[in-house]
Amino acid sequence: MSKELTKSFEVRWDDVDLNGHLRNTRYLEYASTARLGFLVESGWKPKDLLKAGYAAVSLGEEVAYLREILPLEVITVASRVVGLSPDGARWRFEHAFAREDGTEAAVVRTLGAWIDVRARRITAPPTGLLSALEAVRAADCEVLTSAKP
Repeated sequence: MSKELTKSFEVRWDDVDLNGHLRNTRYLEYASTARLGFLVESGWKPKDLLKAGYAAVSLGEEVAYLREILPLEVITVASRVVGLSPDGARWRFEHAFAREDGTEAAVVRTLGAWIDVRARRITAPPTGLLSALEAVRAADCEVLTSAKP
């Protein structure tokens, strides 16, 4: 069963570039904050993850800019898992950015993994965290191999 998680952001003056558009780094920051919201909503605060010996790492990100985003606009970021390895160690989130009128403004796709913070190696997450990822897994979710970067 696929579920989308959403988080909204009001674009502040310091979020924009010299052209008055949402600056490129802010797209990645909004996506990262949306993923953090997913973790917290799933019962995994950052301190709980570290206490359990896990951390999330980004292996790569891509952004498709579709429409400009301007100051004071409210942007909703809808997040879902579009790629997951069988053990959950590697994951790919897709974050769709929409303006208030529903117009899609951008899509950020992040490939990431869970690491064991002590061993500094990619590893499968705890069962509860894997269940949380599977709960927001898209119907067309790609199966990621362990060796895929």
